[in-house]
Amino acid sequence: MLALLVSFLIAVYLLGPNLIARWAADLVVFRKTRSQSHAEEVARSILAAAIPLLLAIAWARWTGALWARGTQADVEIVFSALQSDNFFQTHHAQFFTSLYAFFWMNYAILWRLYFLVMIACLVRILVVLNYNRIWRHLDKRWMRTLLATIVPRISEWDLLFSDMLLPEGSFRIMADVLTKTGGLYQGAIQDRMLNADGSLQSITLANPRRFERAEFRKAKAEDLATTAEEYWFNVPGNLFIVMASDIANLNLRYIRRKPLSFQPSVEEREVLSRLLERLKEK
Repeated sequence: MLALLVSFLIAVYLLGPNLIARWAADLVVFRKTRSQSHAEEVARSILAAAIPLLLAIAWARWTGALWARGTQADVEIVFSALQSDNFFQTHHAQFFTSLYAFFWMNYAILWRLYFLVMIACLVRILVVLNYNRIWRHLDKRWMRTLLATIVPRISEWDLLFSDMLLPEGSFRIMADVLTKTGGLYQGAIQDRMLNADGSLQSITLANPRRFERAEFRKAKAEDLATTAEEYWFNVPGNLFIVMASDIANLNLRYIRRKPLSFQPSVEEREVLSRLLERLKEK
């Protein structure tokens, strides 16, 4: 029974907050995962839950809720009774009284722990969603380093297909894909699929085009004035899926959807007005 209780406490105090944090991170980014042993997983969960757990305990002690229903003696009685059958038989009534107090003591800590974890996850989500804007307003290197530690370990492919590190504005991502069979395709990134470890599985191109390299080389050898644009042909259909296992090289281009607005100065406006007047006179 003691082992069962300890396993339960480890799950609710250490593994539970870590699972919630991972679930919250998966809502906004695709994390890059790596294989870990059970010991590494427990150690990582302990480190991740240490700060909110200490804060929850301090909060419960400061408000007096931790010792309002029980004492340290109740904790000792519960663990002693679960460890020794003889102690349980001789302290049967005290055990159930202490068990009731032990439950409420843990409740006083746990609801505060999960409340702090949910607040931290909400802050983390907001930071990830506004990463681009926050990053541009931080001019100190240590501030940006601190910001990077808050964000979960993101798959490099999820980062490349997002606008987290791009300047302000709306962008579309264009891709040039060279396949292992020699085919060259071009199109806008419509969607991408990632594997469980964060690696690229496939990409979907919108309004795809295919470049006829053999015909272009042949025409170029006959006429040097031949341009490559003449040998781009639309692929039938609106979407084209390319599996990552077939990709030999991938180039991404980020194109601003709306061009930068130009605001002329007062002097420039006067010059433009004079030019317009002269044009009207003519």
